[in-house]
Amino acid sequence: MLRIPIFVASVLGAVVLAQEPERPVELVEPVEPPRLEAIAAAVDTMLDGLGRAPAGLVVLRGQEVVHQSLHRGLAADEPMPIASASKWLAVATVLAVVDEGLLDLDAPIGRYVVELDRPDKRAVTLRQCLSCSAGWPSRLPGNQRDWDSAEFAAAAADAPLRDAPGSAFRYGGVTFQIAAIAAERVTGKDWHTLFAERIGGPLGMAATKFAAMQPFGAEPGTTKLPGVAGAAVSTLADYTRFVQMLLAEGEFGGQRVLRPESVAALLRDQVPEQVLVRTPSDYGEAFAGVRYGFGSWLVRPEGTWLRACDPGAFGFTPWLDLDLGIGGVLAIRDRATRVLPRLAAVQAVVREVLQGPAQAGETVVVELEHGGRTRRFSLFVPAKPQLGPQGIGAALVVVLHGGGGNGEQVAATTRFAELAAREGFVVAFPDGTGPLRGRLLTWNAGGIKVYASEQGVDDVGFLREVVRTVQRRTAIDPQRVFAVGHSNGAMMCHRLAREAADVFAGIAAVAGAMNFTAVEATTPIAALLIHGTADRHVRIEGGVPEVAIGRAGDRQDASLQAAIDYYVRRNGCAGEGRRSGEGKVVVDEFAPAAGGGVPVRVVRLEGGGHAWPGAAERTTRRADQPFAWDATAAIWAFFAALPGAAAGR
Repeated sequence: MLRIPIFVASVLGAVVLAQEPERPVELVEPVEPPRLEAIAAAVDTMLDGLGRAPAGLVVLRGQEVVHQSLHRGLAADEPMPIASASKWLAVATVLAVVDEGLLDLDAPIGRYVVELDRPDKRAVTLRQCLSCSAGWPSRLPGNQRDWDSAEFAAAAADAPLRDAPGSAFRYGGVTFQIAAIAAERVTGKDWHTLFAERIGGPLGMAATKFAAMQPFGAEPGTTKLPGVAGAAVSTLADYTRFVQMLLAEGEFGGQRVLRPESVAALLRDQVPEQVLVRTPSDYGEAFAGVRYGFGSWLVRPEGTWLRACDPGAFGFTPWLDLDLGIGGVLAIRDRATRVLPRLAAVQAVVREVLQGPAQAGETVVVELEHGGRTRRFSLFVPAKPQLGPQGIGAALVVVLHGGGGNGEQVAATTRFAELAAREGFVVAFPDGTGPLRGRLLTWNAGGIKVYASEQGVDDVGFLREVVRTVQRRTAIDPQRVFAVGHSNGAMMCHRLAREAADVFAGIAAVAGAMNFTAVEATTPIAALLIHGTADRHVRIEGGVPEVAIGRAGDRQDASLQAAIDYYVRRNGCAGEGRRSGEGKVVVDEFAPAAGGGVPVRVVRLEGGGHAWPGAAERTTRRADQPFAWDATAAIWAFFAALPGAAAGR
């Protein structure tokens, strides 16, 4: 029997029935959004102090809804005034016109609104209008009840600037209205049409409309002068889709709504550094030290990670925690001075839950779709992640198994999760691909005939997606992402060094040859190369292996020296390394000749074989006896000591 979700059937039902009249259609109720009880309880506690206001909260990780709760009778599709939360919608509409090349953020606003092409306004730019630093007062005098955009532009032209453009911050709606008029003028379309075409339509925000400021809320969707900075009406469901688009860097439903650069601009400090930014008095202590983007308040609640938000005077508040890649929308109608202090406690619970026991301090298995395959990796997030120098997240180490292994096996062999728990970094153990699920897995590292290479698997793209997925689940410092590999996994690290140095700041290759050379790369990348002198699977001098996965006779491994020469040249290191070490562990350190770059370190294990050095026991009866030296600890020490983790990236 054909089963169609009810929300799809409402659109397609007539077509389906016309094509297959003999087959009855069984409608399936839509799946309820997930509800995390700890977050719902926090909202209930917040509402206990607010009286009877109905409310709803949606929490997002990327485009995934991880929580929705409706309280005191609110419906997700119930329209309500969102006040200043209108600004994000207005800015996005203007930026969509910028993306089309019709507006220039740094051009004089008088180029687009001719009334403003006069000596005292000629230095004002669109960028300053969107960041409240253009110099206009917060409000224009007079009753705007019957104005249209031309009358507003004339009044703005006559209003004297309070400050020189770019010299002060004044929060208000005047300059957003001017930016909207500029967008109308260059497109030849009224604001309602512009918003519907550029933002509302692509996001399915059918219930979201802009109304008048005077009288407030009048004529939504038709008023001659829509209050773009504070008079929109929206719903929890509609605004959720807008925040999903921001978290996906401008995409929604496979459609490009805004360029990633425009989303980044909306969420980046746009006020000159020397200019003091002040919030309205009712925003409270949570906004101390605030900065401002395009319609975005930028705050650091704990002095480290960054939150962007756009709260309205009636409490309706969307926000993004940029370090975790999460967001939320609180739909409520109450005074912001009452809501915002209480919302801070809810936001703290959201962060705690999303980094809580389901992810922090234990290993979880994550599946994702890539290249037409369901891929998986294990993820360990420590209970107490250690933030890096920039204070924006923990380091991430991606550990790649050898040929024939899997993520579970390399996790047990290397014990990286145990070290991560002590040192506070995040570690992921991805699976390669093979003919059997979870077994005999390999990587498309190049230069070795295994399943992954013969099938043309895009493992570089997959590992990029692993990093992006981890970044959406927990706070990661993008400057401290590293790849570690053993054997075939080490060969894959060499390929990542050439094709994904924009993601990985360093690699550690254990018993793996640099067989992939098809792509050149110039960005310096930290490299730690570990190899046993008695390795029969991947010989230190290169050539045909004595024992190997795949067809050994078809392989010609590169030598360790070839890899050393490559990374030393690429990183601009001095030709002669500094040798140290004790007993059978010989270490050569190559430092950047100009200083300040990233190093190359080579560890030769005299008499060492192919097994992971420091493993507790052999993985199979036929495997080498592990060399008695802790490679896992040495690798982390190398990464942790890197200057800035990613110099030159």
